[in-house]
Amino acid sequence: MLIAIIMVCTPLSSSVRMPGQQGFVARAGRYVDSFSNPAALPFRSPSDGAFMLASGYSDDADSSLYDRNLGFFQNSESSLTLSFGGRNAMFTLGLGYGLDRLQEEPLSYDMLFRMHFQLDLAYGFGPFSFGARLQGGNSMIRSDRPVESLFDFATNMFFSQFYDNPGSEYFQVGAGMMWYDEDYFTIGVYLDRLLYTQDGEVRFTPSTLCDSLSFGFSLYMPRFTQEGELRLIRPTLMVQAGNITSSSDSYLMGGVGICFQLLPDTNLSFEVVFRSYRNARENYMRTIRNDQLMSLGIEFGRWFIGFEFNLPMEYYGGDDSRPCSFTLSMRFNT
Repeated sequence: MLIAIIMVCTPLSSSVRMPGQQGFVARAGRYVDSFSNPAALPFRSPSDGAFMLASGYSDDADSSLYDRNLGFFQNSESSLTLSFGGRNAMFTLGLGYGLDRLQEEPLSYDMLFRMHFQLDLAYGFGPFSFGARLQGGNSMIRSDRPVESLFDFATNMFFSQFYDNPGSEYFQVGAGMMWYDEDYFTIGVYLDRLLYTQDGEVRFTPSTLCDSLSFGFSLYMPRFTQEGELRLIRPTLMVQAGNITSSSDSYLMGGVGICFQLLPDTNLSFEVVFRSYRNARENYMRTIRNDQLMSLGIEFGRWFIGFEFNLPMEYYGGDDSRPCSFTLSMRFNT
């Protein structure tokens, strides 16, 4: 099973970045796959254990940005995720820091401290499973803080008081289904906002259901050959349509990946993903933007280390108005 992690912005502005969240909903077999679709829980490998600790760091990446003071801090996000559970239930707690660069002279930032909790429940019989997710959280903020050095960052982020961030609270219920063939293919469906809160009220609207519905398909080679030997090269093909009727977040996504299974517990993976964001309610799916994500990951024993680079497709035409971004991630399973 391909092990590269796809980490992109979550639909909740105050949410902590979770490992694999908003990746492919038709991926199963690993602990981390359950973050994209809770229905993947019954299919996780027993060797992944019942505990996971993950961390990540992401930011914009553009050479012109680094000419500025502290240019390596633009829209930075860091996260620490603790998760534990079995094949039918998983609980996750996430903490994260976020920076939003406001102005250059004098240099200042908004600083966010985010908290997120998540409970996944699932049940499977044969190759079919269904799952449910309850998640919520909020954030605290230090607004428009002047920063001149790394020491200022440390004092502001770790030794100063944060304040309530109005409107950052969220709670929502999601549901997913999956058909999993261990050797050849997976089909997944995930509905991110079955129920949600807004202005302190619980809401259920048909339009929101379609706005947060994702459907995907994965095709891959068996892990072992017919002779029972570990297959050295294991390719994967993935296709997904997400947030199907949304006016701003609807997307089509396709990816190809190669996993080099060097040893039973040592894998090197490379993946390229193309994502096209579209306005599903205007001008017949008018394209908003296109992105290319390239990820590299290595798994050895209980450890995984990954790197992802997000490149706007406009770069190939010489348009660099949107910066690139990168994500570094690490996780430990036991």
